[in-house]
Amino acid sequence: MLYINNPYTDAWFNLAAEEYLLKNFSDDIFMLWQNEPSVIIGKHQNAWDEINRNYIQEKHIKVVRRYSGGGAVYHDLGNVNFTFLVQKENYDVGRQLDVIIGAMRRLGIQAERSGRNDILADGKKFSGNAFYKQNKFCYHHGTIMLNVDVTKLSRYLNVSADKLKSKGVSSVKSRVTNLVEFVPDLTVARLKEALKESFEEVYGLKAGILTKENLDQDALQKGRDRFVSWEWLYGHNPNFENEMSFRFDWGGI
Repeated sequence: MLYINNPYTDAWFNLAAEEYLLKNFSDDIFMLWQNEPSVIIGKHQNAWDEINRNYIQEKHIKVVRRYSGGGAVYHDLGNVNFTFLVQKENYDVGRQLDVIIGAMRRLGIQAERSGRNDILADGKKFSGNAFYKQNKFCYHHGTIMLNVDVTKLSRYLNVSADKLKSKGVSSVKSRVTNLVEFVPDLTVARLKEALKESFEEVYGLKAGILTKENLDQDALQKGRDRFVSWEWLYGHNPNFENEMSFRFDWGGI
């Protein structure tokens, strides 16, 4: 069982690191990482529809398509990301989420799961999760909003007004919360330490430390080049000419 505190903040590089670790290590790995301002979209999303492209280009914000499904998210250095990279026989979403909830408990924050993808504090989302499986390899990654600039969420992402209306709120900002709302002096270092301690507690093992010196930099750069490519980001969109949508009581189509 290995732990890595990934020092890089380049979103393309960090997603390449996930892929590299998944395919080249047989150990179960827990990685913590951060991105400079970026928008991360799900594998099956339409990039043209999910992002405010003109505003993103104007602000030089990176846009990255990940391997996992789920919705678009905004990252900045006020956000700490985590990734569980495990063999299929050890993959347990409930146990993995217990690591995050246990870390919150260590910080004095009462957190709870909501559905399959979210973790809430005081009824508001501070962590979203997404999942990917490939043969015997699996990963589960997610966000933890420590002190994210939530004003950027509605500027960079195109959010369905119908979806917001159906949830009884008027903006993305009102649906999420930062951990500093509960622990004002919380730092990234303290959050990471709580996560590492909770990881070891839940799995009952002392984690070995993996550093960037253990990683093949050439392989990581090659992976990054693929995530940067136009073909992966925009060429991967499903074919479309027109779009129609409607919001029912039970969900959107």
